[in-house]
Amino acid sequence: MAKVSLTRVGKNLYAAVVKAIDELGQPVIAPGDCVLIKPNLVNPEAPDSGQITNHRVIEAVARYCLDRGAARVIIGEGPGTYNQRARLKECFTRTGVSEVADRLGVEWVLFDDYDYRTFRDVSDCTPEEFRVTEFVFNCDKLINLPVLKTHYLTTVTLSMKNLKGCLKWEDKPLFHQPDLSRAVVELNKIVRPTVNIIDATNWKQAGARLLIASSDIVAADTVGCALMGIDPAQVRMITLGAAAGLGEDDITRIDIIGEELKRLKFKVKLPQEEIQHYFPLLEITGAERACSGCLIPLISALMLLGERGVKMKRPLTICLGKNPQVPEHKLCLLVGDCAEVKEKELGNKVTGCPPDREVILGSLVQAMAE
Repeated sequence: MAKVSLTRVGKNLYAAVVKAIDELGQPVIAPGDCVLIKPNLVNPEAPDSGQITNHRVIEAVARYCLDRGAARVIIGEGPGTYNQRARLKECFTRTGVSEVADRLGVEWVLFDDYDYRTFRDVSDCTPEEFRVTEFVFNCDKLINLPVLKTHYLTTVTLSMKNLKGCLKWEDKPLFHQPDLSRAVVELNKIVRPTVNIIDATNWKQAGARLLIASSDIVAADTVGCALMGIDPAQVRMITLGAAAGLGEDDITRIDIIGEELKRLKFKVKLPQEEIQHYFPLLEITGAERACSGCLIPLISALMLLGERGVKMKRPLTICLGKNPQVPEHKLCLLVGDCAEVKEKELGNKVTGCPPDREVILGSLVQAMAE
């Protein structure tokens, strides 16, 4: 039976990390190990935003590895493509992670500055060729350290999807076609973490700061879904992962150690639901054909405007992805270089690959005011 530890975080975060890992009942770090810690630093967000792994959690995990005798500890990440290539290191420097590494005397590495291993013809749902950082193959232990959050396309982005950060920057958008969930599962067959620890320390709805740990990547994500009130059976990435033999997705067959799940469960609103609530006159088309380079800054901009109380005066259609279906006689906004139309240009357009969030924000404000 798969084991998942659900640990409450009190004043002593380090003690909670030790408890979360040790409750799994198996050694994770051996003296002399080279350990790679792979957090979610997808964007240079605030540490307590809930959008990235909190640097304090990263520090506690790195300390755990050092205290267990690890000879080398590396904090590594390949941020998302909606960050400009020249500014990727800001995902370490502006989030407090580089300071953590310097304080502990460990390394932080931007995967894109180092070697990658090339994979070809892996599956009909992955690109013909893609590259995975050599760090995941050269380390003795890999600690997958994602954050608990939802996702517009895959419902959630937890342990399984966090491994997408191991891809080279240029290859990430290619994973979105034809099926992102299946492609992530194929990547999980290649990259196999020693342990997964989901950072749920910034979810106030749970009534507690939590850590979810398991050596079973599917089981960890299953419990993460259940904690947020999301049925794991409705998340294709999880069901496909279980079908591929990557882990357990039946919550009744998972031994949850520590806190009682039913006392902590809460109900999240998915991004689609929040956007619909804020902007009932808004329609988004082609999202399933778009990569995160366009989708993430768009969703971020919409959520920001919704939180600010901005209202739409008339219906607006946002078109994404290649060959978008641009409706006639409607107010439209095309987002990203992929959203091209061969015939007469229709609607307004935000260019860029990836497009800048602030430019999207300005275009949305203008469109909503028309």
